[in-house]
Amino acid sequence: MAVVFITGATGFIGKEVTKQLARAGHTVLALVRSLEKWDELLMQMTPTESSHCLALRGDLRKAGLGLSASDYEQVLRATVIIHAGVPMDISMDETVGREVILQGASHLAAVANELHKQQRLQKLIHIVGYMSPFDDDSGKLVTDVFAPNEFFREAGGYEKYKFLADLYFRQEAYQKGMPLVVVNPSTIIGPRSTGNTEQTDGLGLVVSSMRRGKFPVLPGGREWWLPLLAVDDLAEVIVGIVEANHIEHQTYYALNERMATPSFSELISLMAKELRMKPPAIPFPVSILKKMLHNGGSRLLGVPANSMDFIVKKDFPLAPFQQMKARKGIDAYDVATHLPSVIADLDYRLSVKDQKVPPRYHREQIAGMAAYKKEGSGTPWLLVHGLFSEMSDLLPLAEQLGEHPVWLLDLPGFGRSPYHHHEKPIEGFIEAVAEALRQLPSPIHFAGHSFGGFLAWEAAKRVPEKIEKIYLLQPPLHAPKYSPLLAGLGKSPALLQRFLQKQLTPAKMEKALLEQGVFQSSEEMPMGYVEKAGKLLQSPRISKTHTDVLRYFMNEFRQMAVTTQPFPFPAQIVWGTQDKTYELTKETEDAFMKANVEIERLSAAHYFPISHPQLTANVLLQMRRGKE
Repeated sequence: MAVVFITGATGFIGKEVTKQLARAGHTVLALVRSLEKWDELLMQMTPTESSHCLALRGDLRKAGLGLSASDYEQVLRATVIIHAGVPMDISMDETVGREVILQGASHLAAVANELHKQQRLQKLIHIVGYMSPFDDDSGKLVTDVFAPNEFFREAGGYEKYKFLADLYFRQEAYQKGMPLVVVNPSTIIGPRSTGNTEQTDGLGLVVSSMRRGKFPVLPGGREWWLPLLAVDDLAEVIVGIVEANHIEHQTYYALNERMATPSFSELISLMAKELRMKPPAIPFPVSILKKMLHNGGSRLLGVPANSMDFIVKKDFPLAPFQQMKARKGIDAYDVATHLPSVIADLDYRLSVKDQKVPPRYHREQIAGMAAYKKEGSGTPWLLVHGLFSEMSDLLPLAEQLGEHPVWLLDLPGFGRSPYHHHEKPIEGFIEAVAEALRQLPSPIHFAGHSFGGFLAWEAAKRVPEKIEKIYLLQPPLHAPKYSPLLAGLGKSPALLQRFLQKQLTPAKMEKALLEQGVFQSSEEMPMGYVEKAGKLLQSPRISKTHTDVLRYFMNEFRQMAVTTQPFPFPAQIVWGTQDKTYELTKETEDAFMKANVEIERLSAAHYFPISHPQLTANVLLQMRRGKE
């Protein structure tokens, strides 16, 4: 097994590489500046995997990497170096680029040279980028990369010094005979399994521009494309390079084939669909668009001037990469099928800061929806949120449900989940939840809040064999009593979405939530809840989805359907008596009781699962066990 010294281990690419190296049993020595980020990474691993990992606190910008003497001795055990320590920042200025990227490269090269002299270094793997102009013969160039020069004058500090660092490592390897491997990845997106794309400076720049309405044209024809690659595919190939006994090629272009990647115009159209926006229809040459950006047009589109440089016409030599993929058993896939999850994830991250998740939870995907999963023992819980909410809001409740496994879902078009695009919106939600139930491995205790309670009720009836017990937390029993303002806006989908997206300030939202009995007081609202909900509504995807659901309840919904026949699974309602929008009438209560649905009352408002997670968990656990 290799002893791998890696820089950038807590970055987007480095994290995935570190996890896969540890999973394969290699020893990982990680140069880190933040032990907090390193600890978060370890929590994503099994105890066996984390036992293979050791953090060495240092800094690429300092001589000797800023390591202590004892930690430097640890580095000298390494047989492989992976340099992934360049933070992606397209707007990086030249001063920072020179210090972080180029000086960092020289400090790391000194360590590599020392290992090479001791005949320990088997591979020095440098992760650069597919736009680098250098190749396997470039090491023979005599250019002094540290001298003042006019190289890549329009590229910006990030690209310029990344390319110069590439040339520098190639020169060092050529002159000193070091075993260098350069990996040139394309724009990297989240893993196939979730689309979880932490790096927002790549594809996220285009998503950001479009969602702000700054992408009014359809760039280019089918010859232009933005090469993309899932981060887990890249990491697996890098692990394959680490493990290979013999490397025939110095340079690996890591990207999906053109035929498996949408053209840039197709990508823009797909992005508009997933953001639930009208797609741009006016064709515009990419070459002119690039020139405009480099001549002051970057403010117009709201992206850095060199961000469009990643859109290309040319193809790349992929044979070495494809051979390593085949050796590792990595299947080919159509990028477009994974982009909806990636775009939804980026849209969420561009709206609000990614929240810290309790250590035991990790991201999954069920039926195309984003999910959190916590391992445990016993029959699992499934929790589904309501309007003006997403799965993170139910984490405090999930944390109080003991050691049982827990799943939390983001409904389609909410949080990090792509929209379902069903021609009948409500049917699309119900079927999405039903499909999630079909995919879960065992019968579950299913708790849905508000709109999520309505969906739980309808979906469970389609998959009754998957339900151990269902809990409806403040379900919408009848057509809601909305304020005159909201009811008036609801007559026009365009006006309602504009109000939600552009005009609903935090102060207005807080006032409305209190007036509707969503919360009893401002003090009940979790810290930052209103601000986060408001920022999420600035997403066209999320505001349009809310518009569809609100208008359904305003104009079509009458009441939840209750039969007089007992259900094939136990069902219970938890009702907050301080709700001002919905009412549990005697007639409705009698109908539920005839269907053997038990009702538990709380002196709380509509959003009690969010405002009172401990109380809600106590009630759910008591119901789960059954009243003595």
